[in-house]
Amino acid sequence: FPVPQVIQDNKSAWRTDEEFAREMLAGVNPVAIRRLQEFPPASKLDQKAYGDQTSQITKEHIEHNLKGLSIDEAIKNNKLFILDHHDALMPYLRRINTTSTKTYSSRTLLFLENDGTLKPLAIELSLPHPDGDQFGCISKVYTPSSQGIEGSIWQLAKAYVNVNDSGHHQLISHWLKTHAVIEPFV
Repeated sequence: FPVPQVIQDNKSAWRTDEEFAREMLAGVNPVAIRRLQEFPPASKLDQKAYGDQTSQITKEHIEHNLKGLSIDEAIKNNKLFILDHHDALMPYLRRINTTSTKTYSSRTLLFLENDGTLKPLAIELSLPHPDGDQFGCISKVYTPSSQGIEGSIWQLAKAYVNVNDSGHHQLISHWLKTHAVIEPFV
C-alpha cells in the first residue's frame, strides 16, 4: 500500500492540531460543526433533570489564541465554531459508563484562520456528577499542547472527540436521520 499523503514527509503529522481539524472538516460528520452563537456555550438539556450543564470553557482558555480578537469580536466576525456532542451524550453517560465501555461528552471550540483552516482552541470533556444528574456535570477543559504530559493528555482529549464524532455520525446522522426516517416508507 502507498504511504498516506499526510505522513509522507512527517510520520507524526497525523498528531497535529491542523490534521485533527482537517479530518474533522473532511471526515464523516462535518455537518455537526456549528458557528458559535454564545459564550460560554450553553446546554439545551432540561436544567431540572440535568442541572447546570453550562460549559466550563473560559475566556482565559481561548482568548490568547484568537489573533488579537476578543471573544465577542470573534463571534461577531464568524471566527468561532463548536463541535458540540455534550447534550447528545450526557443523558446516556451514566448508563454507558457502568459497562466496560467508558466515554465522556465533549465540546470542542475551533477558530477559523484567515487561510480558511480551523484550529482547535479547547476541548471540554464532561461526566455526570457523581451525586446525581440533577447536580450537573463534572468537566475538565484541555487546551493545545505538544510537549510532555500535557501534550499526551491533549492527544487523548482529541481522541475522545473523534470517538464522539464517529459515534454521533453512525448512530444519529447515519442511522437515525437516514435509515430510521426513510425505511418505514420504503
